[in-house]
Amino acid sequence: MSITRHCIAVDVTAAMPADRPTVEPMYVTATVVADPDALSERPVVVLAVTGGTYHRRYWDLQPPGRNGYSQAASLAACGVVFVACDYLGGGDSTRPDDGDFMTLEVAADASHAVYEQVRALAERGELTESLPALPDATYIGIGQSLGGLISIIQQGKYGDYPALGIFGSSPQIITNIPEHKEIAGLRDAPAPAPDPAAYTPAAPDLSELPMYHGAPREKFRSVFHVPDVPDDLWAYDEDACHTLISRAIAADAMVPGLAAPFADLIDVPVFLAFGEYDVSAHPRSEPAAYPRAPEVTVVVVPDMAHMHNFADTRGQLWRRFADWLTITAR
Repeated sequence: MSITRHCIAVDVTAAMPADRPTVEPMYVTATVVADPDALSERPVVVLAVTGGTYHRRYWDLQPPGRNGYSQAASLAACGVVFVACDYLGGGDSTRPDDGDFMTLEVAADASHAVYEQVRALAERGELTESLPALPDATYIGIGQSLGGLISIIQQGKYGDYPALGIFGSSPQIITNIPEHKEIAGLRDAPAPAPDPAAYTPAAPDLSELPMYHGAPREKFRSVFHVPDVPDDLWAYDEDACHTLISRAIAADAMVPGLAAPFADLIDVPVFLAFGEYDVSAHPRSEPAAYPRAPEVTVVVVPDMAHMHNFADTRGQLWRRFADWLTITAR
């Protein structure tokens, strides 16, 4: 196994609204993780958008003293070219002083631009020096949490991918987030029936919020991780994976059903993944949000919370997704 990593910055300026208040160039950053020796004649290229306040490093976790936490490396060993993407304004991407034009839909427009340019570079053999030209590759989009909403909107709007993976995200009602409700007893009580009124936060006055903010992990500990997550992993999450999010994107992500009209338009196979403790009250009812999809696979992994790749059971999810890729992307 010869895993290579190469960081790129994709110019998404042309995808930004024409009336945005800033004229500076806009870039979205990504890391290409691949094993050139494992590539097949028709490889799969996965473009993965990370969750809110999570750096693209989430897909390629390398906690000190631990091995086997990188979903990107795991799939690369199977011959997949994995492109771990920041969302617009997250990670090392551009953060303009006035970022209120950066809505969730604009983030999806940027993600579409990333897909188009990554595909063009890969087809010409210019994605990384370690990879040959990939004229016959299949491109699959996936998104975690916020990235799932971005991927849903991107696919509904542009139809970029022949199949889509959504990890820990729902276009219907997102539950168990502290901004929506208290989560005391989450793991002991059965999930209640979704009630939009119970989960809809008051519409924020954006002017009262910082332009960009993070999410202190302690506040989200009972949602992001199982209770016995080791302290070193917890510290690594905070230190290595924490990034910022624009207030406009964050506010959009808290609106139940905002992505639902785009999910209605998705007409390709969908892979839905949830931890046992996650942000969907009823994960196995989620396929109803994709009425045009020819098939919807639902995987609920035990002993896993919202940030799947930190869980001890992450391998179960990765294997299921790899199997789905083998069947769906060929």
